[in-house]
Amino acid sequence: MNARNDKLKVLWAATFFALLCSCTTVPVNPPLENVLAYVVPEDEQLLSRHAPVFVIDNFKEKYNRIGTPSAKITENSEEIVYVDPAKATVYTRVDRFDTAKDTYTNLVYRIHFQKVPGGFIPFHLGKGRNIGLIVLVTLNSRNEPVLYTLVHTCGCYLAFVPTSYLPADRFPDCWENGRQSVYGESLPGLLDYEDLSPDGQKTIVLVREGSHRVMDIWFSDADSLQNYHTDAMEMLPLGSLEKLPLESDRTTSFYETCGPREGYVKGSEKIRERLLMSWWALDWRVGEDKKLGKDKNDGILFYTSLKPWARDESDMRDFVTFLRYWKWKL
Repeated sequence: MNARNDKLKVLWAATFFALLCSCTTVPVNPPLENVLAYVVPEDEQLLSRHAPVFVIDNFKEKYNRIGTPSAKITENSEEIVYVDPAKATVYTRVDRFDTAKDTYTNLVYRIHFQKVPGGFIPFHLGKGRNIGLIVLVTLNSRNEPVLYTLVHTCGCYLAFVPTSYLPADRFPDCWENGRQSVYGESLPGLLDYEDLSPDGQKTIVLVREGSHRVMDIWFSDADSLQNYHTDAMEMLPLGSLEKLPLESDRTTSFYETCGPREGYVKGSEKIRERLLMSWWALDWRVGEDKKLGKDKNDGILFYTSLKPWARDESDMRDFVTFLRYWKWKL
């Protein structure tokens, strides 16, 4: 009887999650007193100029704040890797790629949170520690942003948001410029620069409390930041995650460096996703956060499709093939 009840609970949780994902509504921005905007220092570098402003809902909860991956040695001489919410850091990298149509630059922005909390109401499938989010800004040869790629550091919840700088013939066929449904969130189908100066605009990324999902993204004048509580966010190279400071001038990696979890974020096991998804996704470590390598010789597979036969084609490390798989024609 207990075994049967356990199965029913699992099926109920899976059904509940599916219903959540199917109910998509246009997001309602939370009250200004509940949100905190994280900004990077301004300079003329591409990474600073195009850095998103991350607006975090319910920032008074520590697990909702952007943190800094850190490491320490416990009294039992055990090494622990965690995300410290007392200080915000965004980790960045510049990549470049060519196609027959243009030369592009990818600006990678990676942030991490302490955790996605547990509980059943609300039910967060991605419950776990050291959760991360990536915003990737693709610039054309004129350094104009043409495409935003949003994805969690497990490869989950992938979304594309193009801009009006991208020619219409480079969109997937039948792309709609209105709102799009992305696993229960409603995101714009196009960001329009028509009424904004590219030099004076900011990209606002609104992050939902608890799940740390992107719930909206828009362009805004820089002056609009005066409406928010703001906090400074340090910008460090993405490679810094592989050299977290420890005591006595030692360092350790944010990722496992050997064994079956090599390349995965330490402490990022996702028990709920393993129970509910691994058996049909054919991946025991589905949902676990991982390193995003620079190319296919760097790090582990960063697949973005749950179809087992599409893992190589949907790997973000090979960005040209990745775009082609998702029908973009850059």
